[in-house]
Amino acid sequence: MSGRGSSEGLNSKKGQAFIDEFLDEKNMTVKESHDVVLVLMKSEEMDVIVDDIILGEQKKLNPTIVVEDHSSYYWIKAQGQIVIDVDVAAEIMGRQYNVYDFLVNVSSTVGRAFINGNVFTLTTELVGLDKELA
Repeated sequence: MSGRGSSEGLNSKKGQAFIDEFLDEKNMTVKESHDVVLVLMKSEEMDVIVDDIILGEQKKLNPTIVVEDHSSYYWIKAQGQIVIDVDVAAEIMGRQYNVYDFLVNVSSTVGRAFINGNVFTLTTELVGLDKELA
């Protein structure tokens, strides 16, 4: 059994057993990851962005993109980066829409998020160090 209330894992240990597992080499090693995660509250705009941009042009550029529909939000994971050109979304929707309208629906991110013009990027790169802003 796992999760909350579980009798397994580190939280079930006491005294020296806790210390030994806590300080075990496997728990002291930082694992490198190139994954980014974007969580979007669902709305009509996010349906368009997910269907037409993320699962459209972005999926072609980055086939590692995975989208999970969790009823009230979208959970999106990819290796490297996720890029959303909000001008493209506005064109698809046929109305004015900008990056700040988009940000209202961003619930959470894992990675480095930045805005350049009307383009939202979530990346693992150190923007300004690894990569120059265009």
